[in-house]
Amino acid sequence: MDRETLAASVAGVAARLRIQLSNLTAASQMLERTATGEKAGAYLAILNQSICRMLRAVGQMELLDRLTDEDEIRAFPAPVDLGPWSAELAARARGVLGGAGVSLSYQGPERLLAHVDQALAEQMVLALVAAVARPGGEVSLTLTQQEDSACFTVRGPGPARPGEEPLQRLAAPGEEELAQGWELPLARQIAELHAGSLVEERAPGERLSLVASLPLGLGRPTNWLESPTPAYDPGGFDEALVAFSELLPPESFCPGELG
Repeated sequence: MDRETLAASVAGVAARLRIQLSNLTAASQMLERTATGEKAGAYLAILNQSICRMLRAVGQMELLDRLTDEDEIRAFPAPVDLGPWSAELAARARGVLGGAGVSLSYQGPERLLAHVDQALAEQMVLALVAAVARPGGEVSLTLTQQEDSACFTVRGPGPARPGEEPLQRLAAPGEEELAQGWELPLARQIAELHAGSLVEERAPGERLSLVASLPLGLGRPTNWLESPTPAYDPGGFDEALVAFSELLPPESFCPGELG
């Protein structure tokens, strides 16, 4: 099967999954209005958790496929003040990750203007946090300016599988990585589309550090075309809830928690 046929097949499967996910989401919303009792709430939590995990997988598949095909890129960086934007994103992520016992700290400047695609930058930061977070662990997110770049540094426990080499997961995921998600390949692709980069470091026994650098300047990257941005559809759920759905327990998806 050639690349174009494979891409069309993947897109078709993703589109069909989207339809089924929409049906499941609608059914869950209807059940929330009528179901009563603790047991019904527990079942709804499991249903919502599964929906979010499927949304995560399908969304990453769709977005990574679009971002690796230059003909499908239709975005152009706009000016964004990364200071308040990053602080707000960190606060949202902290609230969601608390359900898995994950402590998230944030440090950054009050103002740091950069030309980035805000929607894609959000997916990049959430993907980096998800890649290093583990239940009950500590994660730090830091925004700094280094020369002419904005640098997002995320530190955390990192991959849980013994003997895994983190650098291998920067490449396109193989069969073993599918269960772990495509966080790092997706984050790397977004950084590179901004003419930036993603690197990671971890000495033996230390926490994993991921550093995504995005240029601050006005220059248009050569592989960016016109708007709009390739979409990432979280299916009506908060993007952070979808991004961290593999970490969170079912209780985080109870109807009362989602409101």
